[in-house]
Amino acid sequence: MNIKDFYSFGSKLLSTTFQAHAENLTLDKSHNLILGVFDNIDFPVVFRQEYGKKLTDMLDTGFVSLFLISDKMLRVLKENKITGWKTYPVKVYDKKGNEVEDYHGFSITGRSGPINYDKSEIIEKQLAPEGPPSKYYKGRYFGYEKWDGSDFFIPEGTFYIIVTKKVVQAFKKAKLTNIRFECLTDIETMGIIVEQTLKNKKSIIKRLFGLGK
Repeated sequence: MNIKDFYSFGSKLLSTTFQAHAENLTLDKSHNLILGVFDNIDFPVVFRQEYGKKLTDMLDTGFVSLFLISDKMLRVLKENKITGWKTYPVKVYDKKGNEVEDYHGFSITGRSGPINYDKSEIIEKQLAPEGPPSKYYKGRYFGYEKWDGSDFFIPEGTFYIIVTKKVVQAFKKAKLTNIRFECLTDIETMGIIVEQTLKNKKSIIKRLFGLGK
């Protein structure tokens, strides 16, 4: 696997961009929407403007990796035969109660194996002039052997969205707005976050197999 051919996918998180929050959506249901699991979800899901005014091709919702997409972005996905996603019906309203049309909920159906930080390069960065060095893991490797080949996919046990180079090329050519890509080779994750994640996984395994707390 060459992770240079894969990118993280997300929004630019600009305060000026229209952000709409869902009504009566629990954390569990938001996770299910991200993953394309629609059991016990009432459609259309209603979203209301929280802040920002500028309408873009992808809107944030207040939940990480839960996005709304425009008709234009949907068309680009279809025309380029991009795989690993599906949409769901939504109703979007501004603060005055006016409906904002031509948006869709966006779910990721592609999957891969879990993130593997053992393959990452460990680097140190000096965050403050006189402070101690901080450890970072550079490079985000995923379980390629379990990747289903989709252009959009989420590694097992996470809500990270990863895309292929095909997506990057198509979206940039179409000049879709409020979308951010970062090559997986360039992603740096704080060591404390990685170590806490690994610690939590070990704790869960111990409890499952009765090996103590």
